[in-house]
Amino acid sequence: MNRLRPDDHFMILTETDASPMHIGALQYFAVRPEERAAFADRTTAHLVDRLPSTPLMRSLRQAPRGYDSDVWLDGAQFDPARHITRQPPGEAMGENAVRDFVACWSVERIALSRPPFQVHLLDRLADGRCAMLIKVHHALADGVGFQSILEMLADDAEMPTQVPRSERPPPAPLWLARAWWRFRREKLFRKQAKQSRGEALAAIKLLQADPATRRLKTPALRLSGPTTPRRRYATLSLSLPAIKAVGRALDATVNDMFLAVVAAALRGYLIEIGDLPDAPLITSAARSYRKPEHGALGNRIVALNPSLATDVAEPLARLRAIQASLANEMLRTPYDEAMLDQPETPFGPRDRRRKFAALTETGAAISPGNVTLSNVPGPARRPAIAGFQQQANFPIPLLASRRFLNITLRRGGDMLDLGIMADADKITDLPRLVALLEQGVVDYAELATSR
Repeated sequence: MNRLRPDDHFMILTETDASPMHIGALQYFAVRPEERAAFADRTTAHLVDRLPSTPLMRSLRQAPRGYDSDVWLDGAQFDPARHITRQPPGEAMGENAVRDFVACWSVERIALSRPPFQVHLLDRLADGRCAMLIKVHHALADGVGFQSILEMLADDAEMPTQVPRSERPPPAPLWLARAWWRFRREKLFRKQAKQSRGEALAAIKLLQADPATRRLKTPALRLSGPTTPRRRYATLSLSLPAIKAVGRALDATVNDMFLAVVAAALRGYLIEIGDLPDAPLITSAARSYRKPEHGALGNRIVALNPSLATDVAEPLARLRAIQASLANEMLRTPYDEAMLDQPETPFGPRDRRRKFAALTETGAAISPGNVTLSNVPGPARRPAIAGFQQQANFPIPLLASRRFLNITLRRGGDMLDLGIMADADKITDLPRLVALLEQGVVDYAELATSR
C-alpha cells in the first residue's frame, strides 16, 4: 500500500464538479496517410502493453474511520474499454473542434476507485495528424511525476520486468492496529516536525511583517468569484532558443519571460474589457522541491504567489517588478517546504475532510492567486509512441477553485508548448488573449533587440 501524504490528500479534498483536479496532455503525432486507419488500434495495443507496468495501475481506498492515510493499492484491474476511448465516427475534426472537445473532456471527473487516468484517441483530424489525450488525477502525481509517467509510455522507455501484484487492504481491525503502532513509533518524529512547522510559520510571519518582503493581497475584479464548470481551451508553441535569447538580453530566465509575457497579455486583455484593478494581479505558481529520495510520484510542490505587476505600464519595469516579487517568494520556499513536509497524524484524514467540506460549501478561497501559471520541466526530445513520432505535447491544465485562467508551459525539444485553460463564463474571447500572448513575445523580443 502506498500512503497518501497530506498534500496528496489536498488534491482530492479540494476537487469539485467545477474544478476537477486532473493534469493532462494533448499530444499530436505525425502519421503517414496510409497509417492513419491503424493509429487507434496500434496505440491502444501499445498502451495495453505498457500501462500495467506503470504507477497508473492503482486504486484508492480510505482508511477505516479516517484514522490513517488514504492509500493507493497497486495492481488495480485495468479495463481498456473503460479507460481508452476513441473518436466517434463522423467527419474529421478541425482545430477548433479539437479544442472544444478538450475543454469538455477536461471537466469529466475520474473515479478514484479505479486506475486514476483516462485516455482518448483522435485519429481523424483535418490537418492529417492524429492525437492522444491523457489525464491523470493530481493526487497521484504532480507535474513532474506526470511527465515521468508520459516518458514511461514512450517506445524507448525501459520498463520493469515484473508487473506489480494486485493488493487488497487489510481487514479494518488489522489496519487500525498497524496504524496505531506506526503512529506510536513516529511520535517523536511528529513532535519534531510540529516544532519545525512552528519555526517555519514564525519565519513566514516575519517576512510578511516586513514591507520589503510582504506578499501582496489577491485583488478582486469582475472575473473573480467561483469557478464555473464551463471551459475554453487553446494552445500555443514558442521557440525555446528565441525565448532564451530574449532572456539573455534582458537579464531574465525563461520563467521570468513566461511570467512577463502572460502579465503583458493579461494587462492588455483586462484594459480592453475594462476590468484592470489598481493592484497587481497575483499568480499561483508551483515550485518543485522533489528530491531523489521522494521518488517520482505524489506531490512535492510549494506554491509561489508572485505579483504579475499588471499595474506597471512600461514592459521592462514590469519585468523587473515581477523578478523582484518572485525573489521575495523564493525567500519563503524553505519555510513553505517545512510547512508541507509533515507526517500524517492520527485522524488527520478525517479532520481534513471536515475542514475542506466546510470551505468548499461556503465557496471560500482556499489559496491566494487570480490565475495559475506553471512551468513544468519537459524532455529535450520528442519521443515516439507505438511508432508514431510526437510533434507537440500541450498541457491540459486544471482550473482550481476561484481561478479563471491557467496557463501551463512544458518544454518539448526546442519548443515551449503552452496549454491555456479558461473559465468560459469569464474569459469570453480566448483567441484574443492568445493573440495578446503572441504580441507580448514580439514586444519583448523588440525590446531585447533595442537593448
